[in-house]
Amino acid sequence: MVVVSNVLIVGAGMAGMTLGVALKRAGIACEIAEIRPNLTEPGTGISLQGPALRALQSAGLVDGCIERGFGYSHFKTCDASGNVTGTVDLPRLLGPNYPATVGVLRQAVHEVLADGLARLDVPVRLATTVASLTQDDGGVDVVFNDGQRGRYDLVVGADGQGSKIRELLFGTQHRPRYTGQMNWRATVSRPAEVQGRYSYFGPTNKSGFNPISDRQMYIYIVQNVPQRPRWDDAQLPAMMRGLLAEFGGALGRAREEIVTPEQITCRPIFSLILPPPWHRGRAVVIGDAAHTTTPHLASGASIGIEDSVVLARLLHAASSGAPVAAVLEDFTARRYARCKMIVDNSELLGEWEKNPSAPNADTVGVIARSYQALAQPV
Repeated sequence: MVVVSNVLIVGAGMAGMTLGVALKRAGIACEIAEIRPNLTEPGTGISLQGPALRALQSAGLVDGCIERGFGYSHFKTCDASGNVTGTVDLPRLLGPNYPATVGVLRQAVHEVLADGLARLDVPVRLATTVASLTQDDGGVDVVFNDGQRGRYDLVVGADGQGSKIRELLFGTQHRPRYTGQMNWRATVSRPAEVQGRYSYFGPTNKSGFNPISDRQMYIYIVQNVPQRPRWDDAQLPAMMRGLLAEFGGALGRAREEIVTPEQITCRPIFSLILPPPWHRGRAVVIGDAAHTTTPHLASGASIGIEDSVVLARLLHAASSGAPVAAVLEDFTARRYARCKMIVDNSELLGEWEKNPSAPNADTVGVIARSYQALAQPV
């Protein structure tokens, strides 16, 4: 007998869908409520680094992501003109037969996860979220936004940085904070010579690109904007080309392909680490709902996916009759320090970008130590 036999997952992002697959593989019934009307995911590309690939492998999902993406095991640093200044070999956490990192479209990852849910017959309620929840010692009574009701042994909020479940459990005092930066990404064609990630260091900006398929890559750049802006979509291509104007080489050539707003994702950067506990009774938050991180370590997806496999593992391993609260306390204890390290270090890297003359800035050291920590097993 397992400690819980039916779980409601709120949110069908990467963490929520991974959890659905991991729970069902562990023999725990679950269903997902997703507020959007479909499982499509807007946006450009994402980097699934070693820790994310390791977690996805444990849920039987990694091969599909690799097939739909572009695997690589090194990144190169360049000056503003595109001259290579260094090459870094990335650790292959899954061994020599797997790449160190996979660049892939967000939508492709969601398709892999949705296929995994369908194969396991995990129900997904679309256009649905939780309106209220009431707990007692034996379970959680949920009222959905369409008026339907359900009772569950456990509710998991995997509903992103604007989490409704976090608000229901902890109130409104814990909300992601705008960090004063905007994250730009644009999908362009991939030159054949681009076989890994490139980072360009210019006089005022840092940029680069990641391959995400045989034909595509995405360009990224972070812009310092103290007050959260509101821009018309029609402005975005010219604005992004302007931000990239100082760069030459392959990045300069790719810049000229940015011509339509549909190629671009421009989003404000937020940060949050929810202090423990991450649960109240029989409800818990994971992923961006518990830890919203900036993109500077490209690890937000990794730690959210890790949350899912760790929680499923603990629920599966717990003995029958064990208090659910004890399992959730163990979950937070295992996850909090690791996730806080990524949130804090990512935000610190952003602060150094905003203040390049900051004393004691150690960008390379912080990145290296962060990735060394993430390489440790969970």
